[in-house]
Amino acid sequence: MGAAAVAAVLAGLSVPVATATLPVGSARAVATPDVAGAQPTALTLTLRFLMTCGRPGAGPIVVSLPAAEKVPRAIARSDVLVGGKPPLTARISGHTVTLTLPRSQGVTCLVIAPGTLTILFTRAAGLGNPSVAGTYPLPVRVGLRILVARLTVKP
Repeated sequence: MGAAAVAAVLAGLSVPVATATLPVGSARAVATPDVAGAQPTALTLTLRFLMTCGRPGAGPIVVSLPAAEKVPRAIARSDVLVGGKPPLTARISGHTVTLTLPRSQGVTCLVIAPGTLTILFTRAAGLGNPSVAGTYPLPVRVGLRILVARLTVKP
């Protein structure tokens, strides 16, 4: 977006933006180790989407783990890192993990640009890979955005 378009947006005018120029959200999931039946495993989710000032937004972050994934009944917030820091809360209901983020403090800029958010479930979280090798969809909702990562488990 050029300077004139930015000035128009700041002035409250609508500016046509070609959707082809906006990046499509993407997500990647990697389990370590990545073999079928491994437990405990670390799970790293890497999400790329438009962020405001490099922040993911208010959240929450909702991770829908595959039905075949081994999931503990509870998870300590210290066992999950969002952007390198523990979330305010981490709750599990079935195969759904909900993470709440702290509210942004201070002045927020007006820059909307592609950013990367990494979510790490450490081995201490107690997750386990599905017992059957394959590729499993792993939807992640960040606020109103939904990205689908693919978790590949090897034999």
